[in-house]
Order: sequence, then C-alpha cells, then structure tokens
Amino acid sequence: MQFAQSDLRALTVFRAVVEHKSFLGAQITLGLSQSAVSFHIKALEDRLGYKLCRRGRAGFELTDRGAIVHAKSKALFLALNAFESEIGTLKNRITGTLRLGLVDNTITDADLPIHRIIARISDKAPEARLELVIDSPDALLAEIANGGLDIAILPETEPYQGLKLSRLRDEMHSLYCAKGHPLFTADEADISVQRVEGFDFVVRPYANMRELQYFPGARAKASASNMEAQAMFVMSGRYLGYLPDHYAADWVQKGIFRALLPKEGRINSPFIIATRLGESPSTILDFFIRELAGLASETLHRKKPLIGK
Repeated sequence: MQFAQSDLRALTVFRAVVEHKSFLGAQITLGLSQSAVSFHIKALEDRLGYKLCRRGRAGFELTDRGAIVHAKSKALFLALNAFESEIGTLKNRITGTLRLGLVDNTITDADLPIHRIIARISDKAPEARLELVIDSPDALLAEIANGGLDIAILPETEPYQGLKLSRLRDEMHSLYCAKGHPLFTADEADISVQRVEGFDFVVRPYANMRELQYFPGARAKASASNMEAQAMFVMSGRYLGYLPDHYAADWVQKGIFRALLPKEGRINSPFIIATRLGESPSTILDFFIRELAGLASETLHRKKPLIGK
C-alpha cells in the first residue's frame, strides 16, 4: 500500500481521535465537523481493509489492529517531523513540530516562564509548530518513551529505560491548611509536628508519600491526581496538603490559605527535563532547550542556580 497525502491526513485525524479518546475531542482539536472526522476514519479503514475503532454506548474503543496502527503511526510521524526539521536546516530555518509535556499548575512559577519561550518560538521560528500537553508525571514519561512527546518538564522520578533525565531546578512546597481548619487560627507556638500529625492529609500518589516525610505518624485519608485537586481538598478546610509556594501564594495573600511549620516542614521538589536517549534533537527541540538554558542563566544571576546536571 502506497500512502497518499489524503492517507496522512486521515491518519492525523485517527491519531487525534485516539489521543482524545473520542470523536468530539478530535473535532475540537482539529476544527472539523463530526461528519468530517467520521469521513476520514472511514476512508482510512477502507484503505487499510479493517476496522480501527468501535463506538457505542460503552464509549470509544480501539480494535487490536487499531492499537497497532496507532503505535506504528508514532514512528511514522516522528520520521516525518525529523525530515521536515532537516529540510528546514538546509534553508537555515527552524521548522518542525515540538511536542512539549508539562505537569499542571506551573503557570504561576516565575522561575519557569514557559510562556516566554512560546513567545520566542513564535517570533524566531514562525514556521515551527508547538503542541503543549499537561498531564501527570507517569503519563508524560510514557508519552516520551513511545514517541508521543519530544520533551517533558516534570518532578524528579526514578530512571526510565530509554530516557535521558537531566536536573533542571528545585520547586519549594509547603504544608497548607485553609479557613475552617482548626490549625488555621492556631497560635504558631501551639503548632507542632505531633499536633499536625493528628489531622487528615491529602497526598498525590505519584509523590510516593514524600509529602509525609516530616510527619511519619500522619494519616493520608485522601488522594489527588494533580495539584489543583489537592488544592481543592485543602480549601475544604478538612485536609492538610502540600502545594508549591508559587501556586499557593495568591490564596495566602487573600487570607484563605496558611502555611504550617514553614521552616521545618518545607519540601524541596526537584524538577527534571526528560528526552529520549540516543536521538539527535530536531532544530525546534534544540532551539527550545537553548531558550530554556537562557532562562536558567537569567535566574542564576537573579538569585541562585536553576539548572544543573
């Protein structure tokens, strides 16, 4: 089977449907109508000669062959992106697509202003395309490994086969309570590790219980899949939880949150850059990394080292 341009377009639509786990998500992302999405999927199935997915009351589901086609398509699009990047290099232009992964709620971090790099890419590399994905650390690592992302910035994790993990910076987290919690109005002198351990905590499973390192007797009574969910538990006034200081700062200023044991209870959360091992960076990835290093240098001169090995 020889692939035509129309097949690549249909395959792009199929990948969007799979990644969003629905036809509706693909419609919104690609700006297509429902009938157009259905047309492309049907055309691709006709070309291949078998069903790729099923839709019904149970929702969207890939067939076994559909799962294989999706997995193989990642290598195809990686190769196409590399080709586009190399051709752009011959013209001394930055081209290609950069797929960047981030964890949630980094937008308030003044030391990691990704929006400035986005602006630089738009100004200096107008022919390049940037795709931004917000997800959990585990999901980001999996997407890097299988070719779904080119680079991710996330909290430090265990070594991952096939990935290069480089230290980026440190993010400080404090333990917070909110209005309505008994400790919110307690005198500082009356707050101790032992007293704090008597209250319920909310934790993030991917943090591997590091949030309780200073409170070994504490009870983890709730779990949150991301930072915003954790903040909601804290805001209820019934749970204590760790949040990045930059993320909680606005609520602290408004008198909604309070940091507990700010000296002895703070946690340092190292952040890393994850890329694939043994893969030459595209021109757009190389540009992004150089811009990230530039931000690191600015922060280094402003207060302390941001990036290291």
